[in-house]
Amino acid sequence: MKSSIKKVLIGCGTVVALLLVTVSFQNCSSGNAEDASTTVAADGYTGDIYYPSNNSPVVLAAGQNITLKIAKPTNVSDLSSYYWVLYDTTVTAAYVGYITQSGSYFYVSLQVRSDLSAQKDLRIYLYNYNTKTYLDGNGIKISLRPAVSNPYSSDYVTEVCNLKQASAPTFTLNKASASSSALYIFDNGAGVGNMSCSIGGVNYNCLSPSSWPSNWTSASFSVTAYNRCGVARTQAF
Repeated sequence: MKSSIKKVLIGCGTVVALLLVTVSFQNCSSGNAEDASTTVAADGYTGDIYYPSNNSPVVLAAGQNITLKIAKPTNVSDLSSYYWVLYDTTVTAAYVGYITQSGSYFYVSLQVRSDLSAQKDLRIYLYNYNTKTYLDGNGIKISLRPAVSNPYSSDYVTEVCNLKQASAPTFTLNKASASSSALYIFDNGAGVGNMSCSIGGVNYNCLSPSSWPSNWTSASFSVTAYNRCGVARTQAF
């Protein structure tokens, strides 16, 4: 992938891609942004996950980190040209990433932010970066909630680590942006684990930019991020 900033057309919106396609998405419509599935029971969907989604969402709780195993759509056997995309930049550590696949299944890892304060009903889409089109408008329904009595709990991290153990996340920092949107994290196929932002030699929560010092743009800044397999990447900006 090129490291320069570029714009690509995604569906009906424009994506600004920053370093290894860490991206900021423009919502196209309410159908592509959030799904009004707020009336389902708190425990949501509990069975095997298929693409596209059935009528019930996969319910996840604030602070939960999980790797979902999803049956491939029947019309696509190879997803090597696809990213998974979540149409919200504020609720998970990464909201776009490479797809790890094995046989008739693929994996998506989601780390729900611990500071989630309101329910978000969304969909995970599959985006073909060669044709610059989405596979469909259905995706997989997920519901992210501040508190859940029985969230979806089938975690396939061991399987994804057997396939992509060395794939640590990549990231970039835009110091010309507001702190809330400055750090972009790209999942390279093995999820996002613990993260730490060192600003001026002091460690801060990368996912809580409101806690960063006011001089974060001029101070030394480095990011250390692990994937879900314990492999880390560190980069200074």
